[in-house]
Amino acid sequence: MASRYKSLLKDTLIFGLGNFGTKLILFLMVPLYTNYMSDAEFGIADLVFTIAQLMAPFISVVIFDAVIRFGLSQNEKRENVLLVGVVVWGMSVILGLLLTPIIGLYRTMNEWKWYLYIYVISSIADSIGYCYLKAKGKNKLYALLSVIQTALMASLNVYFLVYRSMGIRGYLLAYIISEISVDICLFFAADVGLDLKKAQFDRDLFKRMVLFSSPLILNNVSWWVIQSSDKVMVEAMISAAALGIYTAAAKIPALINVMVTIFQQAWGISAVREFESSNDREYYSTVLRYLFLFISGACIVFVAFMKVFMTHYVGKDFHEAWHYVPLLLVSAVFAGIAGYFGSMYSALKKSVNNMLSTATAAFVNIVVNFILIPVMGIWGAVIGTLAAYLTIAFARLFDVKRFVTIDIRWRIFLPTLLILIVQAALVSIDYHVYLVSALAAAAYLALNFSDLATLVKQIKAHISP
Repeated sequence: MASRYKSLLKDTLIFGLGNFGTKLILFLMVPLYTNYMSDAEFGIADLVFTIAQLMAPFISVVIFDAVIRFGLSQNEKRENVLLVGVVVWGMSVILGLLLTPIIGLYRTMNEWKWYLYIYVISSIADSIGYCYLKAKGKNKLYALLSVIQTALMASLNVYFLVYRSMGIRGYLLAYIISEISVDICLFFAADVGLDLKKAQFDRDLFKRMVLFSSPLILNNVSWWVIQSSDKVMVEAMISAAALGIYTAAAKIPALINVMVTIFQQAWGISAVREFESSNDREYYSTVLRYLFLFISGACIVFVAFMKVFMTHYVGKDFHEAWHYVPLLLVSAVFAGIAGYFGSMYSALKKSVNNMLSTATAAFVNIVVNFILIPVMGIWGAVIGTLAAYLTIAFARLFDVKRFVTIDIRWRIFLPTLLILIVQAALVSIDYHVYLVSALAAAAYLALNFSDLATLVKQIKAHISP
């Protein structure tokens, strides 16, 4: 049993080195963007990537998720799995060429449509490559390449924005060049060429992989609705400047999301291995308990200091963004819970259930946005995001429990969530920020004292000689 936790911790640390470095660089780039781009420019540049996230699942059928799931399976030849991924990528190149002129009909996107196309095609290629690396167990190489890619992107952004004053064009070029560069590195680092020479096209495998991944198109589109449709609606219903403010605020939950992403990458691998071996109830329950303990505690701390932090973090045109951050941080906690159960869906090969839970949350998001944004402005988008993540977290929790026994300690879980929401709501309206945060921290410690004490004992036991 100990080896499973050790393996999960090891993978988490490896992915942590890569993702923390990556997210830290991205986090430090926001002051650059908000000082060297206007709020409207920043909003439009981010909108290009928002559209890219919608386009990618359609033309790729999310095949990269199938690459890692089938690549980890002991019953499949990994090289054949890679070949299916590459074949689907080739189809994506052609389909993307056909769709891009249609996207250009959206007036805001017309000037940037081919930047969008190149970015989407290169990002699909590196998603396949990264998933193949993880399937081969080359997690350290994955982490290293992630950091290299982001460092290159950041350096190019400094060059294009600061020294060349290229605005939106420079912002987009920095991402595109870094994506293509890592694609080339992945080709050699993952031995793609050598493995493809040994591969044989397996028609049955192709069918099974596409059947597994294709329901994830709607899943990914639904995620896009939850994460990004509010940006489109803010731009359409309010202004590009308001979109810039909201985009700056939405960058901050990356503080929580980086922790969730690091864990989720390791947990996705561990969940598959565990499901194909012992399928232990205690293991699943313990992992969820400590994940929630960590991200909820981090949320309370981040919310407490967000007002003063944002004053120094973003350009002066973006200072009002701090009001929207606390509730978005709570949304990130619900996203972490949803991500845990999303990995369970992958292990169970329940793609349709995954899709339905996300689609339900997307519907909630669209309805709330449509009703509240015209009335409340940016606050409507914030509330819509929170409602969507709350929906998907609980929908997945109850659904997964039908297939796998996971113990949820409701007497601690629900009051902790209530503490997070109340603290965030009061801090957002600037109501006695530090007193409210102190009381929230005290309540959190009282509720979770037993788990925290156990965690401290385990850490001491591992570091003591």
